[in-house]
Amino acid sequence: MIDTLTPSRAVAAVVTGVATAVHYATPDLVPSRTARGWTKAGITALAVAASVPELRATWADVREQQQREGEALPVEALRSLPVRSRVVVLASVGAVLAGSIGGIVLAERWAFRHGQARAAAGRRWPHTGPALLYGAVAGGLWFLPPPPAPR
Repeated sequence: MIDTLTPSRAVAAVVTGVATAVHYATPDLVPSRTARGWTKAGITALAVAASVPELRATWADVREQQQREGEALPVEALRSLPVRSRVVVLASVGAVLAGSIGGIVLAERWAFRHGQARAAAGRRWPHTGPALLYGAVAGGLWFLPPPPAPR
């Protein structure tokens, strides 16, 4: 578990858990597909906004540590590379990002199809049950300890 639970981390954990649960339960709560899309966009924006203070604090700590140890900031390190190496780094980042988005899309479609299958089987609130589990997992991930800094 984490050493200290800061208020911003606690808020981010709760908001992330609730937002994730509501996000995946929207097919049970919002009948219109268009309204569901806008609702999910708003929920995502709220979850990201709740995470910003914790992310900014983490970035500030990392930058401070890098400056203290005399390490180059990532932007400076990237600028110092030859053009060909920069292209390789940026293409690799793009590939990882595209793969992440593809994986998320596949998981989202699987969760929706799973809920639709539960609805076809006559279950009440077919998307909400699994959504509560997804929300608990997403909120709980905030309590995992951060990885140790490399030395």
